[in-house]
Amino acid sequence: MDSTRMTYFTKKIIRKVRQCVGQYDSPKGLMILMYHRVNPDLPDHNLVTRPEMFARQMRFLTTKKHVYDFVSLKDFEQQPAQFIDKPGPKTKIIITFDDGYRDNFLYAYPVLRRWSIPATIFLTTHLINTEKKFKRYEAVSGRDMLNQKEIQQMAATRITFGAHTCKHVHLPRLPVEQQRAEVLDSLHALETLVPPGGRVKTFCYPYGEYSTDTIRVVRQAGCPCALTVQVGVNQSDTPPLELKRVEISGMDDLKSFEFKVLEKFINTKSIK
Repeated sequence: MDSTRMTYFTKKIIRKVRQCVGQYDSPKGLMILMYHRVNPDLPDHNLVTRPEMFARQMRFLTTKKHVYDFVSLKDFEQQPAQFIDKPGPKTKIIITFDDGYRDNFLYAYPVLRRWSIPATIFLTTHLINTEKKFKRYEAVSGRDMLNQKEIQQMAATRITFGAHTCKHVHLPRLPVEQQRAEVLDSLHALETLVPPGGRVKTFCYPYGEYSTDTIRVVRQAGCPCALTVQVGVNQSDTPPLELKRVEISGMDDLKSFEFKVLEKFINTKSIK
C-alpha cells in the first residue's frame, strides 16, 4: 500500500476514533439536504423517507450543535456568499422538500416543529390545493398534495415555501417563452398560496434540470438563488443559481445518513 493510501486510511481511522468520543468532523460550507416524501405507508422508494427515520436524522443533527448550524433559506438568500463564511459551526445546513406533498405536513412538520428546525418546501403550484396527484402516486387514496390551510399553518412557524414550476416540467426541453411562463406563473401562484413572510425567492429546478436559457429566465424572474440536484457542499464561490444539494434517500439508514453529513464530502487532505 503506497503512502498516500496509508495517509488516507490513517486519517479515516482517526476520524472514527474521534466520533466514538463525541468529536465529530464535517465538511466546511453549506449543505442543502433534499427530501421529497416523509411517509409511513408508501412502498419502499428512494423518494420516501419513513417518519421514524426522519426524526432520528433530525435528532442527530440537533445534538451536534457545535458541528452544524441550521440555516433558514430565507435568511441565506439575502447574502449567499457571506452567509456561508459567517462565524459559527463550519457546516451550515438547509432542509428542503421538493414537490409539496401533504405528508410533509402530516409527518415531517411535527418533527421540524419539535426541534425548531427551519425548512423550505418547493411547491408544484398547479397541484397544490387540488385533488390532483403525480402519476406515480395516482393509486394513493385521498388528497396527496398540500392545501392552502396547511401551508399557512406551517408558514406561521419556521417553514417557508418556494416555486418548483407549475406542472413539474422538464424546463430545458421547452422553448424559452414556455420556460419563462412556468417560472413566472409558479412565482405568482406562490404569492396567492403563501403569506409574504413564508415565501422565498429561491427557485428549485424540477428534476434538477436546467440550461443556460433556464438560468437566464430564472435570473430575470428575480430569483437570487436556485437549487439543482448536483451533489456536493456549497462554498462561497458556488454560483447561486446552481446550488448543490445532498439527496437523503428513503433507503438511507442512520449510518448512511451520518456518512453523508459527516464524512462523504470532507477533503481528507485538510484533516489534521
